[in-house]
Amino acid sequence: MVAGLKIVIVGSGPAGMYAAGAIVKKNPESVIDIVDKLATPYGLVRAGVAPDHQTTKNVTRAYDKVMENKNVRFVGNIGLGDDIPLDKLRDLYDVVIIATGTPKDRSLGIPGEDKDGVFGAQTFVYWYNGHPEFRDAVPNLDITSAVVIGNGNVALDAARILMRTEEEMANSDLADHAAAEIFDSPLQCVHVVGRRAPENAQFSSKELSEFGDLSSAKTYTDKTNLLEEFISEDKKETKVVNHNLDLLRSFEQIGPSIKGRSVHLNFLASPIEIMGDTAITGVRFERNEIVDGKAVGTGETYDIECQLLVSCIGYEMGILEGLPVEKGIIKNDEGCVADGLYVVGWAKRGPSGTIGTNRIDSQNVVDKILGDFVKGGSPDKTGPAGLDHWCQEHNIHAVSFDDWKKINAAEIDRAGDQSPRRKFVRTRDMLSLLKESG
Repeated sequence: MVAGLKIVIVGSGPAGMYAAGAIVKKNPESVIDIVDKLATPYGLVRAGVAPDHQTTKNVTRAYDKVMENKNVRFVGNIGLGDDIPLDKLRDLYDVVIIATGTPKDRSLGIPGEDKDGVFGAQTFVYWYNGHPEFRDAVPNLDITSAVVIGNGNVALDAARILMRTEEEMANSDLADHAAAEIFDSPLQCVHVVGRRAPENAQFSSKELSEFGDLSSAKTYTDKTNLLEEFISEDKKETKVVNHNLDLLRSFEQIGPSIKGRSVHLNFLASPIEIMGDTAITGVRFERNEIVDGKAVGTGETYDIECQLLVSCIGYEMGILEGLPVEKGIIKNDEGCVADGLYVVGWAKRGPSGTIGTNRIDSQNVVDKILGDFVKGGSPDKTGPAGLDHWCQEHNIHAVSFDDWKKINAAEIDRAGDQSPRRKFVRTRDMLSLLKESG
């Protein structure tokens, strides 16, 4: 067995937590610091999962067990680059694992993308989920029409949350500031637009089925675009796609005189221009056709009037100090970036799969790390003690897992009878709570 290593994981989302869990199991003598720029752990489970999908968030119970291990620490409120350089972490630890995800929205690359009222998925989702850095990102939902670009689960989440009523969201942990905007909005119509055909959509049947249950809105689609039957060599794909097609057939047919609140699920169209002066007033689309499996523009265009656009076309890695970024991810060889430096999760392979997909990916990288360090680590590395000294020297208020428990308990106490929690959405409020509680 490899002698115990001093390991730091940057990012406490699913990929980082699965990496920590694998290390605890396979090399229990190692000490692990899980560093996160936020004062709260678990990354996208808290900030990305839809607030009305509470069951999905139960995965944090397994992460809690990892955090309770005596050789694992959560060190929150310390950001890579802003608070501590990557080179310093590499000096302090035998192994640095980057698990930051892909924290940048992909650009649409069309004219008008910089207009007011145009948001990427990350900005919009983090806003309604109460991420402290995005608390004020969406200041106005005094709108009647919105467009969501994309045909994955994130696009459906954004559209659904916009059209949910206060009663439908009573059991959610939707952030207070977002709830106030959404429930008071005069929004009448949301268009979800994907560039490919219905059978190519990436959303799950569960996500799609929820549009048949909206209490104050009807869902529409163009049923003439639906195949009678989808056939693939992959039996699982065949089953899922045909179920989705059946669900789409259960919705209303799009027509010219729709009244009342509505969601339109549109396919085979690509945005080519965002219209308006300083603020968005509409989106111009080009109709597509599928040629040799690819969506190809036909030259025919149409416009949708709207005052809000949310682009849900994926994420990529931004510039992060000292890390080689290529094609939207950190350049790596099976998770290895450089000696003692590794990457897991979306930052390694791109934004794909579900929360559980990260488990095997992280386990494989941990196996590689342990194979690379069969002789053990360096006695000169100071690890957690060195990080503590750095925080003290630089007046950084690190947040521990016990601190997080206090924040968590306070959020639960603040909630009503139905809601699981009322989130703190300002880091300063969390730190004030910790100071007051001693």
